[in-house]
Amino acid sequence: MPQETLILGLNPAWQRLFFVDKFTPGEVHRISKVEEYASGKGINCCRVLQNLGGTPLLMHFLGADHGSRIFDEVSACGIQQAPVWIKEQTRICTTIVSEGESTELIEPSPVITDFENDDFVQTLNEHWNSAQSVALCGSFPGNFNVKNIEDLDFTGKKIFVDAISNIDSWLEKGVELLKINMPEYSQLLDRLGIPQVKSSPQFWKMTATAVLERLPIKNLVVTDEESPVRAFRLVEKKFQSVTAEPPAVEVQNNVGAGDSFFAAWLYADSMGLSFEECLVKATAVAVARCEVEKPWMLSLERVAELEETIRSGLEKQE
Repeated sequence: MPQETLILGLNPAWQRLFFVDKFTPGEVHRISKVEEYASGKGINCCRVLQNLGGTPLLMHFLGADHGSRIFDEVSACGIQQAPVWIKEQTRICTTIVSEGESTELIEPSPVITDFENDDFVQTLNEHWNSAQSVALCGSFPGNFNVKNIEDLDFTGKKIFVDAISNIDSWLEKGVELLKINMPEYSQLLDRLGIPQVKSSPQFWKMTATAVLERLPIKNLVVTDEESPVRAFRLVEKKFQSVTAEPPAVEVQNNVGAGDSFFAAWLYADSMGLSFEECLVKATAVAVARCEVEKPWMLSLERVAELEETIRSGLEKQE
């Protein structure tokens, strides 16, 4: 049975999902269907991880009415939580889905107080020492004291990161996985001063090698919507790359596909799967997520079918 994973999804949202036949800015739209539910990277990750058979413990900031609704919904689906209650309202994320495309309208993050930062530290300390796997998902709320997580002791822990801002100290300590999308990868290369000659056929090998040589990242994964998923690592200082091609599917809602990918990698790693099999399962889960309206509705049978297709098309490079 997979060990419990501490999920730090510190900036959740109440999701409003509007379905329209065709979305045209500046025009009046009649909404055919509305869905509302708890969301945000941490919550999406937890729900998919639970669906796969994992056991997440979710830590997040929750505020006012939206925060209470999120807490109740997450509790009702059986996910253990360690909430930090704040005064400000939890943000709303409004997503307009039309013809397989999604437009997101995200409210500003809540701003937390010094007292709420202190409460976070106390709550985190209650769970940190017993956690063997820790996953950091997404952004931080306003005024979050990043030093509270920069000083954490990683000894004996496997750290997974799906974020880009304020994570440098974590990456410098060493992480099991950094999963980012293409725009975030460009940000990381800029921060490290690594040239981005995207026209070069050696772009991926040169840039990924430079990142892995500078930072103690065991596995680096870059996603890019419908483009191939690229995973990199150094084994005994030798560069390895594996590329997975996501199969074309009929997209119902692709919001949270990256969160589903991350959750599936966490699960695959907890089951002791290989580097390549972690990539296969994560890509299959992300694709299956796009075929359904909500992240936790994905079919495990469908995931298995997609895994076979993706596995047969893996491309490896050294």
